[in-house]
This record gives sequence, C-alpha cells and structure tokens, in this order.
Amino acid sequence: MASTPSAEDLASLPPEYLAVDTHLKLLHTSIAFIVLTTVIYILFNVSRIFCAQRNGWETWVLYPISYLFQLLLGILCILFVRYGGTGRHVEYWLLNNPNTVGNFLKIQTATEFIYVAGVTFPKVCILLMYLNIFVERKVRIATKIAIAVIVTNWIATGIIADFTICQPFAFKWDKSIPGGHCSNLMAAYRWISIPNILTDLAIIFLPFSTLYHLQTTRIRKIGILVTFLTGGLGIMTAILRFVGFFTVDLESDPTYLGVNTQIYTLVEPNAYFICSCLPGMRPLLRRVFGDSVLSNTINRYYHSITSDSKTTQQDLNGICLDVPRGSYKASVSAPRDTLSENIHDDDAALIRTNKSYHVAYSSA
Repeated sequence: MASTPSAEDLASLPPEYLAVDTHLKLLHTSIAFIVLTTVIYILFNVSRIFCAQRNGWETWVLYPISYLFQLLLGILCILFVRYGGTGRHVEYWLLNNPNTVGNFLKIQTATEFIYVAGVTFPKVCILLMYLNIFVERKVRIATKIAIAVIVTNWIATGIIADFTICQPFAFKWDKSIPGGHCSNLMAAYRWISIPNILTDLAIIFLPFSTLYHLQTTRIRKIGILVTFLTGGLGIMTAILRFVGFFTVDLESDPTYLGVNTQIYTLVEPNAYFICSCLPGMRPLLRRVFGDSVLSNTINRYYHSITSDSKTTQQDLNGICLDVPRGSYKASVSAPRDTLSENIHDDDAALIRTNKSYHVAYSSA
C-alpha cells in the first residue's frame, strides 16, 4: 500500500467520500459464480457418470481439484467483503479499524496462490481433451508442450514467486516488520496475465491444422471448431483482467479498488473451468433431448449420429460418416496410431483409421 496518510489528512476527508461502499458488487458476483460453477460441475458429473461410456483419469482427479479452487476463490471473495473491508476506501478503515487493512492483505495473499492454480487445472483439462482427440503427431507434440508451459508457469509464478516476492513472507500484510521489503507487486499482478493469454491462443489455434485436413463438410468443420473454441473463451476474461490491473493503482486504495480487480480474478479461472466442462456435457444433452430438433442440431454440430439418417455409420467412439444420397465415390483416411483405449466415446470427432475406403452411395 502507498504511504499511510497523516491523521490530519484523514480528518479532512469529506463524509461522502468515507461513506462510499461498493461491496455488494463483489458479494453478488461471488455468490453468482459459486452457484453457476457448482451447477455446471454437477451437470458435467451427471453427463460423465451416467451418459458417457468411458472417462479418463482427469475426470476423477483434475476436474474435482479444479472445481475446489473455483469454490475457494468464491469463498475468498466473500471473506474480502466480510473481513477485508472491500468496497470502502482504505482511509475509512484507517480511521475506524486499521486491522481490516491487514486482513485484506492476508486474504489477497491467499487469493494469489489459489488464482494461479485455478487457472492452471482447467487449461490442463482442456488440453488433455485435445490429446484424446488429435492423432496428428505435430499437433500432439504442440499440445504436450502447451501443457508443460502451463504447469511450469504455475510452479514459477503461482508458487515460487508468491513465496519469494516479499522478504520476509509476512511483510506482505505486516509492513511494520523491520527490514522487510517487497518487489514490484503491481507489476507481478499485471504481467501474470501475459502467460495466460499466450496459452489461451495456443488452445484456440491448436485444432486448426487437424480440422483443415478433416474430410467433412464445411458446416461440420465449423461445428467441431466451435466445440474446441469453447476452451479458449477464457482469453476474453484474461484480457479484461490484464487491462483492469493496468488501469488502476491498486496499492493506492486497495480495499476500494480491489472490488473490480477481485471480480476479474474470480471470473477468469471460473470461465476456464466452465469452458473445460462444456464439451464433456454433450452425452447428457443427447440423452435429455433425444430425437428433438434441438438434439439433431447438437448432433450435427458435435459430429454425433442422427437417428433418422440411413447413410450414417458410427462406431463405439462416436465416429460417424454422413454423406448426402447420390451416386459418387468418397475417400477418407487418417494417420496411424488409432483407437487408443484412452479415447473418450463422446470426444472422438475425427476419423481414426489407417486404411482408405471408397464408398459409393446410390439413390433409393
């Protein structure tokens, strides 16, 4: 925090300035995302447990851990309001309860650890989904590199940097410790979003090469691309957080300016988590909507079989070939390294065969 104002400066502040309180914005956002994320996660589990034939280890390990971090972030934001004085100007607390500022800085320290982990785990889940789908060697290597970069960034910035940026560690919230010092905290808050944005771009562009070579209609390619792009929607919140931290000097009035910055810090990882759950909810959507028009639309866009098509073939992994009626030849092929047991039945949107087939369809 910036230098503490003198008693005379505090006494001269107008009552209207000290009465400002915006804590409800953060409180309502926290509750809304706790409810939304919980509902999405429940639907995801229903889809995976009751509607999907197979699930990878990430369903039982990474997704629960990821949800836990989102829940903790929501709870910390509520604690910001209840014990950290978020919403009021820092001068109000310096006049009425100086300990509140220390509570704010303690909760902020905990949030720094949870935020980076909350961003990391959903991204890893999305990229593991890619590995379950992609067969192209270069794309798989690039996906593994992206996972390594994300995990390394978490260890470097979310653990090592958070523990070492202030010496001693307690100086983060207790500025009275003799000889204590911190590096540029605002720079750390601002630039930590850059690795997130870069890895978001990787998540968005990794499927392009595979989709370009996929033998299917343009509309279906767009539908599959939309499925993959849901994993990259977090880039919008990452950019908002990056801009948000650059437009304020948080240290000048942390309890008041912290409302918006904490909202950014809450929304970004929750957006990643929700995006990571959406593709896994397709089996539930198919089960619920059955043969309805909405179901057929979902099936068409997510490359699933439609019940009224006589020219559709599907295997246990949800792979289908759908062609219009007529008389012509179609050739489809894909690289080797196919049909691994780890492939999810509802994630397989690509043709996985090492042979080439010539199929002729004739009118009824």
